Amino acid sequence: MKGKVIFLFLAWKEMRYSKVKFLLIIGIITLITSLVLSISGLANGLSVDNASAIKNMPADTYVVEAGDTHQLERSQLTKQDISTIRGGSPLGLKMVEINQGGSAVNVSLFAADPDSAFMPMTRDLQNLSPYEVLADPNLKKEGLEIGDSFTYDDKKWMIKGFTEKRFSYGHTPAIFTSLETWDDLFGDMPVYQAILFTTGETIDTPSEMDIATKEDILSNVPGYSAEQGSLNMMVIFLLIISAIVLATFFYVMTLQKLHQYGVLKAIGTKAGILLRALFAQISTLTISGIVAGNVVTYGLTLVIPSGVPFELSVTMILFNGALILLMAWIGSLLSFRSIVSVDPLQAIGSVK
Repeated sequence: MKGKVIFLFLAWKEMRYSKVKFLLIIGIITLITSLVLSISGLANGLSVDNASAIKNMPADTYVVEAGDTHQLERSQLTKQDISTIRGGSPLGLKMVEINQGGSAVNVSLFAADPDSAFMPMTRDLQNLSPYEVLADPNLKKEGLEIGDSFTYDDKKWMIKGFTEKRFSYGHTPAIFTSLETWDDLFGDMPVYQAILFTTGETIDTPSEMDIATKEDILSNVPGYSAEQGSLNMMVIFLLIISAIVLATFFYVMTLQKLHQYGVLKAIGTKAGILLRALFAQISTLTISGIVAGNVVTYGLTLVIPSGVPFELSVTMILFNGALILLMAWIGSLLSFRSIVSVDPLQAIGSVK
């Protein structure tokens, strides 16, 4: 058999011979993958539920009231403040409770210029009349549809359309209205929370205002940093534990076969072929476990209650799968060292 493929022959023959042992390893990798994806999906779901209105808005720079923390809803800018800034588009934000059919629903009310890039895109809308809103599609779960009306501040509002992406803030669905409605709602002294800019614009601000990045605004959304930090730390620790567990499995598996490797070396098999055979085994087992873990996680998404914020994307699945595969490769380095350093004479002598 040619040296180019003999390592595949060795790897495959051993996996066929010890099916139970290798299936158990695949099972462990499946559980690790499913757990990592579940926590990542929960972290992403909480991120979308808490701050997708900021993440999906094309603004990269925010001019807000000067302060130690750039918490968007605490910033207060008057019309006079806005007039001192050249360019940009005002943004209003208020956490409100709307009433629809006798039921109260907590939402985040945003106000933006309908003609600007900061108003969410939708297929259902050409323009916004006074007291008409674009709504986060998650409000459909509350029974709201296009054309439905609700009341807030003793005024009747109407849902004109739904946004194409999720827009949520502070774990409440967002609704978007026009600046005209915002000004009428709050009378002669409307207060805005920020002035929005896109990348590349030059901004001169007075001392009573600060320039904040999108990342700065996101990190100051209530609860966002704490949620994401905790869940991301769990994922990191899981990956570290995965590397340790897989390294232990592969190392013990290699120690059990040292005499076989010694015999193969004694009859002229090069160490490179043995290393490639082990690498092929590790890659096959890990990829099989990752695929099975994705299937298990997909099954979990079918039974998770709709109220649980859980979001998985293809990018996230591929990224986590690549990380687990990398952890397996890193964890196999001890096994590689054992194969390279094994003495054929000692290994043959250990055969009973």
